[in-house]
Amino acid sequence: MITVLIPPMYAGEFDDILDNSSSKDLSDPSEEINLVYYDVKSLTLLESNGSMAMDQCQKLLDIENLTLLTPKSKTALIWDLSLEIYEKDHLLVTGPSGSGKTSLLRALAGLWSTGRGKITFYVKGAEDHLLGAAPLEATPSQDTYPGVEQPKSKDSRGIFFLPQRPYMVLGTLRQQLLYPTWAEDVIPMTDGDKPDGTLPFLMGVSTSENEGENPRKPTTDDIIQVLEDVRLGYILSRFNSLDSTYEWSSVLSLGEQQRLAFARLLLSKPNLVLLDESTSALDEANEAHLYQQIEAAGITYVSIGHRRTLYGYHNRLLHISAADPNSTQRNWYIEPINQDTMYNLSKL
Repeated sequence: MITVLIPPMYAGEFDDILDNSSSKDLSDPSEEINLVYYDVKSLTLLESNGSMAMDQCQKLLDIENLTLLTPKSKTALIWDLSLEIYEKDHLLVTGPSGSGKTSLLRALAGLWSTGRGKITFYVKGAEDHLLGAAPLEATPSQDTYPGVEQPKSKDSRGIFFLPQRPYMVLGTLRQQLLYPTWAEDVIPMTDGDKPDGTLPFLMGVSTSENEGENPRKPTTDDIIQVLEDVRLGYILSRFNSLDSTYEWSSVLSLGEQQRLAFARLLLSKPNLVLLDESTSALDEANEAHLYQQIEAAGITYVSIGHRRTLYGYHNRLLHISAADPNSTQRNWYIEPINQDTMYNLSKL
């Protein structure tokens, strides 16, 4: 079973999406995105109809004939998108504002089911928990989601989604860095800390080799080293220790919060991370350094962003254009990023 959770104070972030779930029975039941998970360890499809070829073991994500529609007006954002992501296959998603880039992220996260098509993730331990976001079928409530529930197993070599403004929990600096993979005793954010207009979660699929067996928790030395790796080592002297407690969304700049989120990634080592303008508050030098760090860690990434500097860290480009409401033609293209691509960009 896959359990999907969101702290109740974030329900308002997704009113436009969740409102659609209440009228779901009135819509065509075929107009819904199918989100499934393959457990590559057992080569078994969670929804139990079929087997997986061995060459798919290196595949991380498969999007098949995906059309995204807005929840209320059913306006098409993306038409008939198909692509595959393999290990070390770094994809950059670009396009004008409103073209559907973040909507694509929401569909991958299970937050957006309006449309049609199939999204398949290939993960280890797919039966473990998915932490951080609510599906359309279940509107969060205080009774159902009293906070950020601890996953049964916490090895996050799975899938992480990182928004432009990272999710900041209340607690010590150590707890901030260990979230969400080692989420013991973490206090959810307050309403006043709620980010405006961004997806407020860092989400991972737990993937322990053996259910109930926790991975080794990072030591103090591990945490100090990863802070140095993301160029945040100086905050230890600024806040006295890893066990100091502050309102982190207030005392850290957005750039520091973004680097802290990358520290979480490096500690958790997911297979795949989707980054929604996750380096927007950083200068080019720090942006390059963080991408070098996660690539060296063996993490495959899909980035959504506008900066031309991002081209240098990716293998392929997915460009999404604004959809023509009077057309059903594909409004996207995929191309490799190579020297010709970089030369053409330099001429713009």
